[in-house]
Amino acid sequence: MDDLYAVIFAGGVGSRLWPVSRVDSPKQVQPFLDSEDTLIQRTWKRVRRLLPPENIYLSTMAEYARVLKSQLPELLADRLIVEPELKSTCPAVGLATAVIAKRHPGALMMNVWADHYYAKEDEYLNVMRRAAQLAKEAPDQIMTVGFTVEYPTSAYGYLEVEPNSQDETGAFRVKRFVEKPDPIRAAQFMAAGNYYWNPALWVWPAEHMLKLYEQYVPDIYQGLMEIQAAWDTPIASEALRRIYPSFTKVAIEYAILERGPKMKLLPASLGWRDIGSWQAVYDVLSNNGESAVATKGRAITIDSEDVLVFNEDGGKLVAAVGLQDIAIVNTKDALLVIKKSRDQDVKKLVEKLESEKMTQHL
Repeated sequence: MDDLYAVIFAGGVGSRLWPVSRVDSPKQVQPFLDSEDTLIQRTWKRVRRLLPPENIYLSTMAEYARVLKSQLPELLADRLIVEPELKSTCPAVGLATAVIAKRHPGALMMNVWADHYYAKEDEYLNVMRRAAQLAKEAPDQIMTVGFTVEYPTSAYGYLEVEPNSQDETGAFRVKRFVEKPDPIRAAQFMAAGNYYWNPALWVWPAEHMLKLYEQYVPDIYQGLMEIQAAWDTPIASEALRRIYPSFTKVAIEYAILERGPKMKLLPASLGWRDIGSWQAVYDVLSNNGESAVATKGRAITIDSEDVLVFNEDGGKLVAAVGLQDIAIVNTKDALLVIKKSRDQDVKKLVEKLESEKMTQHL
């Protein structure tokens, strides 16, 4: 599909994957999973099966641009979008959308996240082709993909679809977004049967999405239009540095998608994990819990269950005996031992390191 463009977003730090993910070496440039490919390299290879390099953009922060480019030799220089500072997904997605709308009139835009994993890559490609075709046929709506809820969790957002709304294409009408509900509500959503996990897999006509920015976040829209007018001109960098930092730091779900734009959902089961926590790393390395213990690097375990041992220090053996629900993460300068079921609290640990000025470990 010549008019489909993918944007890979790779701007986050990944603090919940400390101590492997660091400020100067974030998770997307690390080989977390079952190969030596980094997360960004795995993502690039997957998208390249769908699109040529000229149809793939990369959005990231200035401090990560050099290392990302070094890992992606096919990335074209003018397909790199560098955010002046981290402003969450609404400004980042808006910037990429504005660039693509200017350069490629009539284009469809597909969102891709550098830290996502899909066990069923062939099915992923098929469902994204279907979503793009449906978005092209209905240019006044957003297409999204939803995944069957496997267990109640507060780590993900949810999409509620209207019951009995599935059409001949297999798509449902989306009723609403619910971003990261508490555990009780998450369990209720799973029991209801008409909720899906939101992996933020969207396809939309770029011009249509800019109209939604104009409708729901007019201040950001006005800034995006000024940046768009300057893009590919000598004043592009100056306009970006001047305007982008003024944008509100807000997720696109809160700013736009929860506010009711027309949207349809294709249900899918793709073996997806958002590699944003040690639980997710365990899920992939253990083949979704089929192995009681998941390891990477030099490790040995005895009588342990539901345990992750992730060892980056090749000169050290990590041994674990009689453990349950534990993640052990060893690097050359830090060791993390945590109940795996509390892996969301790693972010609190990083915040404590910041407050106590132990920045050498960040």
